[in-house]
Amino acid sequence: MGRKKLEIKPIENKSSRQVTFSKRRNGLIEKARQLSVLCDASVALLVVSASGKLYSFSSGVNLVKILDRYGKQHGDDLKALDRQSKALDCGSHHELLELVESKLEESNVDNVSVGSLVQLEEHLENALSVTRARKTELMLKLVENLKEKEKLLEEENHVLASQMEKSNLVRAEADYMEVSPGQISDINLPASGVKLFQIYAAWDSSSGGCGIGGIFSGNNLKRIPNLSEPRSHVSSALMAEAIAVRLAVVTSVYSNVRSLAVLTDSLSLVSLPKKEATQPELFGIMFDIYHALSYFDRISFHFISRTFNGEADLVAKSALTLLSVNSSVGG
Repeated sequence: MGRKKLEIKPIENKSSRQVTFSKRRNGLIEKARQLSVLCDASVALLVVSASGKLYSFSSGVNLVKILDRYGKQHGDDLKALDRQSKALDCGSHHELLELVESKLEESNVDNVSVGSLVQLEEHLENALSVTRARKTELMLKLVENLKEKEKLLEEENHVLASQMEKSNLVRAEADYMEVSPGQISDINLPASGVKLFQIYAAWDSSSGGCGIGGIFSGNNLKRIPNLSEPRSHVSSALMAEAIAVRLAVVTSVYSNVRSLAVLTDSLSLVSLPKKEATQPELFGIMFDIYHALSYFDRISFHFISRTFNGEADLVAKSALTLLSVNSSVGG
């Protein structure tokens, strides 16, 4: 059967307490000696009994040198503890002020000694030091709290920025969303008075010719005829689409159309009016388009898949074929 575990609590019996103190003190000193020998460490041990008797142990280095070294490394902490101890000895700040007032009353001022004033000055300096130390501690805590709040705000700002970026992307995708036949009928509401203009440009890279096709629809006061126009010396497919958009806008201006929705299968071209941007090769064409926008009460540009733009595609290819035939006949 093992030894019974001793419960750690104050020993009531005086003789038992003294015996336990002697045994444990000797055991503690022996442990300190072993630590010094095994680890080549400088060990200092101070034990004060309940009766006030002091016991000390040091190994290798003199006890005073070890204590001096501790005092140098922890001087600030010791000074702070000393100031707090003195401040507690002289009571609260309120009591200290009452003491100063009583000492400096006119009836007692002649009886105050220099030593008493010096002691009073020390009390005031200690109280001031403790107050400043407490103030510094509170300010440091406040700074730490503000830093934590700043960090939380930065994280929240980062989250909000990410959400705004995602929202902008979703909005941009919605702006460039493909228009289906059902959506075309939604745009073409009688109350809105919006005129739809589906355009398509068929471009021949070998000859540099293109055919432009445009189909108007909507409930305006008068019907505008469909567009079918051939063009030669066109440098690219994007240039052909840009010419088609300009033709749709200018034709609508001359036809007194105030609300217009332009549908094209060129996604890159749809983004240019929204961003008010352009490309060097399209500068003149986009300038004409931007200039014409002020004539409309409402104008928008939408992407439509070629699948849903078949009628304009057919008209444009017919115009390109006519251009090719005329070129062959002229040649």
